[in-house]
Amino acid sequence: MTKKKKYFLELEKKNYALALTLIDNDLKEDPSNPELLYNLAICCARTGNYKKCLNVLEDLIKKSITFIDIDNVYRLMIYSNIQLKNFEKALEQTDERLKINIGDVRLLSFRAHILEKTSKIQDAIQIHKNILKLSPNYPNSLNSLAYLIAVLPNPSKEDLNEGVDYIKIALKNDPNNPAYLDTLGVILKLQGNRDQALRAFNKALSKAHTSTSEIIDHLQDLL
Repeated sequence: MTKKKKYFLELEKKNYALALTLIDNDLKEDPSNPELLYNLAICCARTGNYKKCLNVLEDLIKKSITFIDIDNVYRLMIYSNIQLKNFEKALEQTDERLKINIGDVRLLSFRAHILEKTSKIQDAIQIHKNILKLSPNYPNSLNSLAYLIAVLPNPSKEDLNEGVDYIKIALKNDPNNPAYLDTLGVILKLQGNRDQALRAFNKALSKAHTSTSEIIDHLQDLL
């Protein structure tokens, strides 16, 4: 098995730390290889080193602007800036890419997320609604829209019913998704359906494979 095949195998197994080491070794022999640089950036992001991820991607753009996955390069840059809370930079990059890829739902989703994190909730809600016009079953927008409606100041009964409709569509496509179940629990709690909310939160906890602190916080608020 060649080194290249080996690091791809580790990527497929999500052994990002090991894949990163293997890619670093290959880059010593071929430091300008765009494929190696891109996969190195992925490994950096997956292991939480977003600053290095950005440095690698900036190097990649300088060395190979025609790299076939250039759209994904910029998406990964935006994602890394969001993780670093560089929201102004992330928004600037998102808007620049949207001039090229008008209607790209992933870029629009990033934009909505940035606006949410900078407390522009109504603007984020409108973007998610626009995304659903382009892609009615886009799961991130279904979940995000339901949650954002629920956390509005004094959401109306109609608002909450709208939120339930969105999250039910998301759950129909992915019934065991803990994030969707958590959102459902939040809305059910606000509607006064305590027992149903409790079941949703408990199911979310049972299905979660990573951090559950937010779900636990929502559950504790119910108790």
